[in-house]
Amino acid sequence: MSFTFHPFLVHFPIAFLFGAFIFHSIHLIKSNWISKTIGLWLVGLSAMFSIFASITGEWELVKAGKNNYSTEIISLMKLHETMGNLVTWGSIIFFIFWIYLFYNYKNDRRIDIIAFAFLALLVGAVFFTAYLGGTLVWAHGVGTP
Repeated sequence: MSFTFHPFLVHFPIAFLFGAFIFHSIHLIKSNWISKTIGLWLVGLSAMFSIFASITGEWELVKAGKNNYSTEIISLMKLHETMGNLVTWGSIIFFIFWIYLFYNYKNDRRIDIIAFAFLALLVGAVFFTAYLGGTLVWAHGVGTP
């Protein structure tokens, strides 16, 4: 039996984005409790791990393509892939822009609020992507022996 990396790696972007959202929320409420950069670097870690999760997801898609799945399952896989790509590229682009804005406008609270809004969108997208992946595995048996 071969080890599949995708189910192992996908938990890291989810956890890092959720952690960034929580820590950035704490920073917005009580700015002296927590460093301003924790959310920023957690988004960076999430972006890095989401690249690996996307690559391994493509490997799993190739393996799943050898099976004869119904059109419903194939459409769910395509939606999961699209959402995964959106989360991956969204995390990368958001991280780059946040670093730029952070270092050019350090004391501007508006940047923190904008970052919070984008974090909320990314967290929503990653949870929907995770829901689709869980549905594929647990309801339809995709990727199981």
